[in-house]
Amino acid sequence: MSETGGRDNRFSGRRVHVIGLGAYGTGREVARVLAARGASVTVSDVKPAAELASEIEALRGTQVEILTGDEAYGGIEEAELVVPSPGVPLDAPPLLRARQRGADVVSEIEVAFWIAPCPIIAVTGTKGKSTTSALIDEILKGEGKKVRVGGNIGRPLIALADRARAEELLVAEVSSFQLEATRSFRPKVGVLLNLFPDHLDRHSDMAEYRAAKAKLFANQGPEDAAVINRDDGEAWRLRESTRAEIVPFSISEAAAEGADVSEGWLRVRSRPICRESSLRLRGRHNLSNALAALAAAGCAGALLDRAADTLAAFEGLEHRLEVAAVVDGVTFVNDSQATTPDATVAALEAFPEHVVLIAGGRPKVHDFENLARTIAMRGADLVVIGEAAEEIAAAARAAGVESIERAGDLREAVEMARGRARAGDVVLLSPACASFDMFRNMAERGRTFKEMAAKMARVERKG
Repeated sequence: MSETGGRDNRFSGRRVHVIGLGAYGTGREVARVLAARGASVTVSDVKPAAELASEIEALRGTQVEILTGDEAYGGIEEAELVVPSPGVPLDAPPLLRARQRGADVVSEIEVAFWIAPCPIIAVTGTKGKSTTSALIDEILKGEGKKVRVGGNIGRPLIALADRARAEELLVAEVSSFQLEATRSFRPKVGVLLNLFPDHLDRHSDMAEYRAAKAKLFANQGPEDAAVINRDDGEAWRLRESTRAEIVPFSISEAAAEGADVSEGWLRVRSRPICRESSLRLRGRHNLSNALAALAAAGCAGALLDRAADTLAAFEGLEHRLEVAAVVDGVTFVNDSQATTPDATVAALEAFPEHVVLIAGGRPKVHDFENLARTIAMRGADLVVIGEAAEEIAAAARAAGVESIERAGDLREAVEMARGRARAGDVVLLSPACASFDMFRNMAERGRTFKEMAAKMARVERKG
């Protein structure tokens, strides 16, 4: 909660420089909120004004100064507070100049924490953040709690904090990019789902990535809760980074002080909550996410009396093992959110059926050996695309995968995969890579795949 117990005038007259007016709206919301609290706010974005028309229009009437293109970063050296977009590296020259002149450089979630009048439940990890955050939100609402959910899922956390009331709860999905620029951020409940190599194009190595995630727990005290995956060695190590109560969750061993699975039941502190068989989410990774959500909701004061109904009704989120269509008995599944090899491994393990996997894109890591072994072990067919196509194909060949095809783009890949699949099979888009070599983002990639699958289904119905 806020260092001063909620709303205050700490920003009145302060010179604030916000970096980024991107489509997710984080920079815009920071500018709007702080300007309304009396700050003198400048926003910089290196894109030309013509590409930011809607974002600029949204700030009309706020007295926020907007600098675009070549004018971006003008006067940043005079700022007292700089709030960069999560996509801006902290060693970017404008940030270094500002810091050298004494500016406080912090992330949007840090500022959100300063102004939040209510507890924050923050969820991080390499994968599963959005699903778990959404589940926590649904479980708490089912229990009658007043909840707002945001961060990397939905609205920026600062927008929620600005409107929140003391009796509410904020659920926030937070990334390593956001956490690394925090100073006093202190969630009442911090959730760490897993930790495996990712974003190593931004973080110099795994140690730096781990250190950023550890900041989730750094400021917690004994009255707070750290919900941590006991099954993930890298994540479990970070229990040493907090003074909070450690609340483990595990799908492989008993966790009487947290959440676990026993005799087909999901349990919290040894109390049966929901039958495993009633979950609609596929995969052991989603079973783990459900345990994390139950543990976190319990730490936030939920009795969990209605949690079984919530879990049984929850179908998951877009781009995460999402069934797009069934064509001639073949199920097309959109898992575009899988941007690392480990995420694709989890997706493959969620399907007992024969899988034709579409993978590739711009690599975030360059170790595809474990993914290749999983493809071989599952006897899956593989269609590769994008910049990482040959890298993935080479690893697959070395692992003994026999069925490998190279497609020029996603449309061709879908056609090849359909040609390989038979009734009862699954065509799985789970790329193990980022999308930026062919699409604006993973959502555009996933929706393109879904449109292709839906079109094939329509043609089948007409035929």
